[in-house]
Amino acid sequence: MIVRATDVPAALEPPVPDRRGPAHWRRWCAAVLAATGATLAAVGAINAAVDPFQQYRVASSHAPRFYALHHRWINPGIAKHAPYQTALIGSSIMESTRNAWIADACGGPAVNLSMPAISAAEIRTLLDTVFAARAPRRVVIVLDFNAFAGTPDERQDSAGPLPTYLYDRNPFNDLPYLLSGTVLKKSIAILAGRSDESFRSDVDAPWFWGDRFRFARSEVLKGLDPDDINARFRQPARTLAGMQASFEHNIEPTLKSHPKTEFDLVWPPYSMFVWRDFAQRRQLDVTFDFKRYVARAVGGLKNVAIVDLQPHAEITTDLDLYMDIYHFAPQVNRWMIERTCAGLDRVDAAGAADAEQRLRAELARWRPPATTATR
Repeated sequence: MIVRATDVPAALEPPVPDRRGPAHWRRWCAAVLAATGATLAAVGAINAAVDPFQQYRVASSHAPRFYALHHRWINPGIAKHAPYQTALIGSSIMESTRNAWIADACGGPAVNLSMPAISAAEIRTLLDTVFAARAPRRVVIVLDFNAFAGTPDERQDSAGPLPTYLYDRNPFNDLPYLLSGTVLKKSIAILAGRSDESFRSDVDAPWFWGDRFRFARSEVLKGLDPDDINARFRQPARTLAGMQASFEHNIEPTLKSHPKTEFDLVWPPYSMFVWRDFAQRRQLDVTFDFKRYVARAVGGLKNVAIVDLQPHAEITTDLDLYMDIYHFAPQVNRWMIERTCAGLDRVDAAGAADAEQRLRAELARWRPPATTATR
């Protein structure tokens, strides 16, 4: 039997040699690299031009978009470019504070740079960004005890990553922002006029959430076990040494480095449930020890005032002003700012001791409401 070449299956035929030489592959690699570079350049150009997180300028060609999940990406741009003489820095409890309220109470334009679950280390980073951009006349820092838990550089995992490269003044490390697909998606949505994600456009209240929640005693009591309050909130334990080290590392240097700026360190009016929780977890004494320490630490700084709003029982015992044991209604935010900028409720070391005694006495008198049918 004679087998002809045309009868050989194609799979058995010898492969055709690739006659393309090294020059062809160099051209191919160069073309791929050029296309990749052009694509990345286009992405970077779009993101730089639209700048959805306002890192290079405040939004003017389009309505600003303040995405609730991107506080830590947007706030450094606001700190650098927004016009203000007073800055407010705090955690989520202060987000529902309008810039206009701060401006009315303190004088001059103002900005709210609060962020959820902000740590002392993040306060330091944000302060560095503020003072690299300008010398504000006044800075109001609302201090949460939990911000000083852990090591001086510790952050709360629930807060999400902090893009530190956006907080400095070095434009050459901004590639993660300029080449980000997430940022590109937002840039395209802005150019197309789409609203694919929820956001606020109110420059006066970019992080305001007080209009989306109900403030009432029943809300505070939901899921709350009065015998184990922290079962719902899982707040970390604190030590006095750790809190002092964090304050000395993160807050005190800025207070001393900027003597021409007025600083108000504000103790916020948590509900009485918080203080009951501290007592349950044996955190009451370390909390008061820390407050006395802060009063002593800043006692010699003429540009620093401590404002203690925690003994105000008319606020802390009225659970209808809260949505949970920590977060209060917007009218309390405004009350806080007005009292702070009016110079009320200021305490020195002696005043801190007196405020402690009043708060301890109120805690001893206070009885939590019944929590039936809330578990």
